[in-house]
Amino acid sequence: MVDSPNAANQLVSFFHEQPKKLAQANALGIELLPMQQKAEFSLAGPAVAGVIYVRHPLNFHELVTFADYDERLAQDRYEEALRVFTSLGAARIVATSSRQTAKRRSGRFRLAGNGVVVSASKDASVSLAFDQEGDGGKPVDPRPLRFRDIAGLGQICESVLRNGCKKGRIQITKSSALGIDGDLAGRLQGAGFELGLSGTRSTVTEFVIEAAFTKDAVKDLDQLAAQAESESRPSRRNARRAK
Repeated sequence: MVDSPNAANQLVSFFHEQPKKLAQANALGIELLPMQQKAEFSLAGPAVAGVIYVRHPLNFHELVTFADYDERLAQDRYEEALRVFTSLGAARIVATSSRQTAKRRSGRFRLAGNGVVVSASKDASVSLAFDQEGDGGKPVDPRPLRFRDIAGLGQICESVLRNGCKKGRIQITKSSALGIDGDLAGRLQGAGFELGLSGTRSTVTEFVIEAAFTKDAVKDLDQLAAQAESESRPSRRNARRAK
């Protein structure tokens, strides 16, 4: 289980040679480690000196680049919601995702005066991320929850297990606590650190997950799935449909 992490105590960066701005790093709460210690951690790619990583709140030995952290936590919360709805015996689960394009260009960080220029497309695309239908099953209590800060998830558990709730809906919005255009990002770049952002990429900004726990409520989710499909791009390879 986890509450929202305190970012000031979770930042890590590796170095080949002792950095000159040690005092600044300490003031920002960055744990500086020699590159030889990278083997003690799990990373999605090779460790890069000078890049800021954030410890994952469920596994302090897993490091996520600063630029990817908020989206990674949103993805993990989404997967937790799917796990919970499945354990509660959902007959159908439909999930949509909203994505936005972020670009990195050389230049100066507009807000803090350091780093890079990051621009985001104003038009978010909505797509069908998950659509699973079956016979449903006997609800099993999925608690303890891995994330206690998913609004409404605990209440849905109670409603299904105690009151026979027919439907549940969860909305997960990507946090901006460690946003690449935030104040902390500007101070980190001002101290000479990198955030791990490169090029143009599409990032998830929101998930909406709805579940039907009885067969008679399954068709109520058709509208959500149809709307997402109509707004999706021509290629929907990310959508999963299982019956």
